[in-house]
Amino acid sequence: MAKVLDIRILGDDILRKKLQEVDPKDPFLKDFIPDLIHTMYIRDGVGLAANQVGVDKRIVVIDPHTADEEKEQNPIVMLNPKILERDGKQIGDEGCISVPYIFAPVVRDKKIVYEYTDLEGKTITKETEGYEAVIIQHELDHLDGIVFTDRLAPLAKLKLKTKLSQMESTAVDGVNIRKD
Repeated sequence: MAKVLDIRILGDDILRKKLQEVDPKDPFLKDFIPDLIHTMYIRDGVGLAANQVGVDKRIVVIDPHTADEEKEQNPIVMLNPKILERDGKQIGDEGCISVPYIFAPVVRDKKIVYEYTDLEGKTITKETEGYEAVIIQHELDHLDGIVFTDRLAPLAKLKLKTKLSQMESTAVDGVNIRKD
């Protein structure tokens, strides 16, 4: 049975680390992927990157339809994902499981072409836009040690400076975990 993993919070060193590539044949994935997916759903997320649960591997799970209660859960597991093409701009409020209770407008690419390896080792290339493109860009940022607040306009960042500093200061020895 899948378990809920602890969420790493802003201030934790692993959220600022560029993560290591993962081999689809790594036996670690057998137990980890179901736990990562389960944790994403329990935390009401639409995406979750491995470093958000303390794992240094380029793994992302997403389910853009999680918010639509009429749709069945359909998680997508991406190993070593990357964006190949970008087009247009859009702006929208974002939040993050690792930056709790903070939402702010972020400019993202409107349309992207991206590539990843699935759990069978097959390379998948897709094109998407809108909300799904935002989710993928947000999660892939995590793989490079970037959180959404890094992408805020200067004024928005200034308004949140105190809250973000307080959150980061609660880390102990570079680790900041949310267990609730």
